[in-house]
Amino acid sequence: MSRSTERIITAVSYSDVFDYPLTEEEVLAWSGIKSFPPGHIRGLVRTGGFVVRAGRQKIITLRKKRAHIAAAKWERARRVGTLLGRIPTVMLVGVTGGLSVNNADKRDDIDIFIVARRGTLWSTRLVATLLADSLGLRRKPGSLEVADKVCLNMFMSDDALSLPVSERDLFSAHEVLQMVPVFDRHDTYNTFLHANRWVGQFAPNMWKRVGKDVRASRTRDLSYTVSVFSAFEPVVRACQLWYMKQRRTSEVIRQGVIRFHPRDAREWIRERLEIRLHKWRIPLDKIFYHP
Repeated sequence: MSRSTERIITAVSYSDVFDYPLTEEEVLAWSGIKSFPPGHIRGLVRTGGFVVRAGRQKIITLRKKRAHIAAAKWERARRVGTLLGRIPTVMLVGVTGGLSVNNADKRDDIDIFIVARRGTLWSTRLVATLLADSLGLRRKPGSLEVADKVCLNMFMSDDALSLPVSERDLFSAHEVLQMVPVFDRHDTYNTFLHANRWVGQFAPNMWKRVGKDVRASRTRDLSYTVSVFSAFEPVVRACQLWYMKQRRTSEVIRQGVIRFHPRDAREWIRERLEIRLHKWRIPLDKIFYHP
């Protein structure tokens, strides 16, 4: 099997984990090749402009249905981005998860990623959480009513935007490239992409599309309010860590990063992708960790 064929199968299989068929153009973008090889690829079907695993044609209809549902969710996501952008230390608000690619179910919440001004990560999280709570927007831990609720599941400081080497894999490359900004202060989105240029090794065509003319931007102090956030940062951080101490599960907390997920998505995605690739005897490690 050629390397190009492996890349096509991987792109289609990764998307299939989410019941999300790729268009032919999207397959080329995620696989990093210029054109489909001649002939039929065993186990794949090209139909109506989409490429799916054999027997999975029904998810084409599902994608169209979910795209319609996503349209209404985007309206709320953009309003939330504007709202959170009023916090002077919020540099970037992005939509992640299924909604970022219009793959949303009616029951789904809205995953939000926030970049905070350096030195204000924990105070920014506190204010964002209180604001979302006061307006009844936030998905609360343990809640069963999550449809259209906002899940503030990841915060990063603008001086810690580059993902660590240990997390630079196919999963993270998708997360970086699929994130859609709904609020951007001082071109922080470009700075985020610039800090994670390594994603181009996993999806060079998609990187060229998303990261065109990407450069790092210079960030200025925004206002007197920022210094107030910074002054309270140590106390706010200590209080939140104390509160979370007895409630922590799989959260990731490190310098400049706060990430909340009840289950590490990387693990279950990798497991399901491995099952799909086994049909073609494609080693997972060869694809998932090494572009």
